[in-house]
Amino acid sequence: MTVRFVLVAVAVLAVACQSPPAPPSGKAVALRVELYGGGPLPPGWVTFPEFVLYGDRTLITADGDAPREYHLTEAEFDRVYGRARSAGLATGRTFDEQSPDAPVLEVVFGHDTGRAVTRVTAPDRKSSGDAGAIVRAVALNPDTDLESPHERYRPERVAVVAGASSGAPTGPRWPLRPLAEGTPLNAGRCAVYAAAEVRDIRSDTTWTSGGTAYHVRLRPLLPDEDDCAALARG
Repeated sequence: MTVRFVLVAVAVLAVACQSPPAPPSGKAVALRVELYGGGPLPPGWVTFPEFVLYGDRTLITADGDAPREYHLTEAEFDRVYGRARSAGLATGRTFDEQSPDAPVLEVVFGHDTGRAVTRVTAPDRKSSGDAGAIVRAVALNPDTDLESPHERYRPERVAVVAGASSGAPTGPRWPLRPLAEGTPLNAGRCAVYAAAEVRDIRSDTTWTSGGTAYHVRLRPLLPDEDDCAALARG
C-alpha cells in the first residue's frame, strides 16, 4: 500500500508540473511585446511597447502619440494570452540571427509564479520554426482582433526624456526643474512628472534649459513602470 501510495503521489505531482502556468493577477504583466532596434538608441530616445496585457485584463497598445486602453472580456484575454502560452513563451528563449543592427522583438510572458523573457532578432512572421511561430503568436491588430471598446490611455505619470542638441540654444525656456538634473538614460536625461504638470508640453519639441538646447520626448508611464529605470534597455 505504501509503495502504491508513493507511485500515485509521484504521478499526481508529474501531472501538476505539466499544467500550464496560470495568468497573473492585478496589474502584474501577463504579456508585454516590444520591438526595438538592434543598435544603440539615439540620445534621449525611448520606446513604447507594441502592447502590454495585465492580469486584470487591461490592455494598452501603442497608437502614435495617443496609446489606447482596452478592458478585455475574459474570452479575449484567454485568446491573446493562450496564443502566447501555446507558442512556448512560458519558457524564455533567445533567437539570435547574428545581425547586430536588426530589430529585436522582446516578449515578456508573466504568470502567477514569475515571468519569462524571449527575444527574437530580425523577427519575421513568414519564417518557419519556433521563432516565426512566436512572432505570429504575439501579433495583435486591435481593430480586427478585439471587439471591446477602447479609450485613450491617460497615464498618472509621464517621463520626460531629454537629449542635448548641438549648436546654439534654441527654443523656449524649459518651465520645470532643470533638464540636466534628470536621471541619465540612453545618453540623455529623464525625469518623471505628474501628467498634469506636462499637459501643455508636446513631445518631439526643443527647449532651452541651463543654457543648453534639449530635444524633449514625452513617454507615458505604464501601470507597472515606477520610474525612469523601467525605461532602460537591457
